[in-house]
Amino acid sequence: MKEGKKKNPALSDFLMTLAATTVSIVLTFGTTAIVDHKKKNNAKHEMVLMVMYDMRESLTEMEECDSEIREFFDTQVEAVAHPKEFEEYYGQLAVHIPILSYTTTTETIFRSNVETIQTIGNILFVETVSSFYDLRERYNREVAGVFAEQAQKAIGGYGSLYVFEADLYPFTSSAYIRNMKEALEQCKLMMKVTDKDLDVFSIQQKKIREAAKGKDTYDTNAAIDERLQRRYRMQQAREEGRKELQ
Repeated sequence: MKEGKKKNPALSDFLMTLAATTVSIVLTFGTTAIVDHKKKNNAKHEMVLMVMYDMRESLTEMEECDSEIREFFDTQVEAVAHPKEFEEYYGQLAVHIPILSYTTTTETIFRSNVETIQTIGNILFVETVSSFYDLRERYNREVAGVFAEQAQKAIGGYGSLYVFEADLYPFTSSAYIRNMKEALEQCKLMMKVTDKDLDVFSIQQKKIREAAKGKDTYDTNAAIDERLQRRYRMQQAREEGRKELQ
């Protein structure tokens, strides 16, 4: 039998070193790639939740606005039917004039960030969110804003309240809200986000806001009530003044 070829120790050492170096490089770059991919996915998930949380909060506020518009109309019907009791209805009408107070911070970040599409990686999602924000702005301007302006004028006297066609606004309001709800549901399906995911994110956001608020005791609702009471007192004073001048 022929004797086997003797292995070259130097070549063997070189090959082992090369293999070890190759494995080290693969592990280093592979681990880095995995970490970067995970960071990108986390950033994407965080951005998606932030945007959809903003959408859901906006819808909640607009549904409250819609409820106030309907309450105003119901009160208007009662007031118009009882002209001699108009002054008693003034406060009830005034308190149901809605005021939208949503912030546009998330929308601004979403629209102005050039990396939004790259981070999220779903053009249809970006387009749907943009459409939602367009509808929100139109709702604020064409429904809540116009209604508040017209309602303020209407409660100035029985005659103006009598001719105010408040019945138009619940229909328009519900149409906008329905379209915005559909946009939110589409986004949830596209990004596989559940209501539970948004609930968890919502709790986290509320904890952050409460911690940042600290000992701030300013009560927005109380301030609004005081303003409405002052307006009602002034309206009464004007009525009394007109009676004395007659």
